[in-house]
Amino acid sequence: MSVSSPLTTQRVSELVMANRAIRAPYYSKDHDEGVRFTDLDKGLQWGADAIPALLGLFRVEQDTRDDHTDGWVGFARHWRGGTLRLDFDLFSGPEASDPVVVVTAIAGREGKKTIVDEDFGEIELPDQVPTEQAWKDREKQYQKARRNDDTDGSAAVKAYIAALPGWKHEIATQFDEIIQREVSDMRRAVKYHQPFYGVEDHGWFASFSAFSKHVKLTFVCESYLKPEPPSGTAPERQALDIKETDTLDEEQVASWVRQAADNPGMNW
Repeated sequence: MSVSSPLTTQRVSELVMANRAIRAPYYSKDHDEGVRFTDLDKGLQWGADAIPALLGLFRVEQDTRDDHTDGWVGFARHWRGGTLRLDFDLFSGPEASDPVVVVTAIAGREGKKTIVDEDFGEIELPDQVPTEQAWKDREKQYQKARRNDDTDGSAAVKAYIAALPGWKHEIATQFDEIIQREVSDMRRAVKYHQPFYGVEDHGWFASFSAFSKHVKLTFVCESYLKPEPPSGTAPERQALDIKETDTLDEEQVASWVRQAADNPGMNW
């Protein structure tokens, strides 16, 4: 799913500020004992830690592991004094002008002047450590840019789907193709770490998310679909859970897509 290209810390920052960074479906987080980050109760957080780190990387390296030949690794100082390592891929769709940064993992590294990384050895740290306010300012800057982004999010959704393994990738691809076929003026976006589908200026009507044993197709509507999908607790949360052994009923799903697109349940 990745492409290799020259990459700098500035280029990563530009892609993030252009709203071209997503969390991979299999995103993982971990940190060394003793490393403390923004939310001490919850540990490492996407919006509070990963995004500000991507906007303040001091080093970017191509991944040297045999099974990550097209991946990248970035390092950033944290305002509490620790160091973040972010693993990510670059995804480029056939019609995309810029790649999407797909972050697969975030981890903490302890050290004041140097850190020892299992893949890159000893890394010298920059003297300057961001302040807490500077860290928060990065997050606010990103959130403002993301809110003002009115471009189609197809590249991000395609990157998300490409990152899914095996049968989950197949189900997600089927769902995406059904929506594209049934809704001519459809728009895509990755919101709340999952793909969403909407009709511009009318609202969002569908999404999907991948879990360990199933893929959940969700329809976001003002009223119940006919027939009602088998799971869900409200019109805006009607869902169909697809397991590996299930076959997707494309005709029924297409009908639900058309109904949902005519009556979106989530504001644009």
